[in-house]
Amino acid sequence: MAKKPNIRFAGFEDDWEQRKLGDVVEFLDTMRKPLEGAKRISGPYPYYGASGIVDYVDGYLFDEELVLLSEDGANITDRNYPVCFLASGKYWVNNHAHVLKTKDGNENNFICNSLERKDYKQYNSGMAMPKLNQEVCRGIPISCPSFDEQKKIGDYFSNLDHLITLHQRKCEELKNVKKYMLQNMFAKGE
Repeated sequence: MAKKPNIRFAGFEDDWEQRKLGDVVEFLDTMRKPLEGAKRISGPYPYYGASGIVDYVDGYLFDEELVLLSEDGANITDRNYPVCFLASGKYWVNNHAHVLKTKDGNENNFICNSLERKDYKQYNSGMAMPKLNQEVCRGIPISCPSFDEQKKIGDYFSNLDHLITLHQRKCEELKNVKKYMLQNMFAKGE
């Protein structure tokens, strides 16, 4: 067996090992199930597809935090919104997103952020519509430090995402205040 190359990144304690995605996650794609729009019954559980939550339904297939990776769609190459995201709690996943469970020694948020930053054009196996088939996905290279370092990096980006969300909400609130003030200062018909 060939030795996997180790990469050292400045500012990190450990070497990062180059691995294949299939070495760090288990694919749970056989557990996902599509629901045609007409057969979906509205409910409290998120219904995930390639682009994230696409609906809410009355049942769920999963009840744990897992990594979801888009399987098909123009976004795989266009990248207008995330192709990889975490799902947690109770939820349903259709057949347009790969369902990935990290193996021991790997951390969900780190793996998700690593996959999100990739350029998938070279992994596209679709002709008319971009597609990431499971076999190709298993071979996608991913650089991994120790679990402790993955956890630190994952937590850092999770906290940063939380901060971004808070600032986006504050920005929306301020836009609404401005709109209200403008409407009241400059009344229509004057």
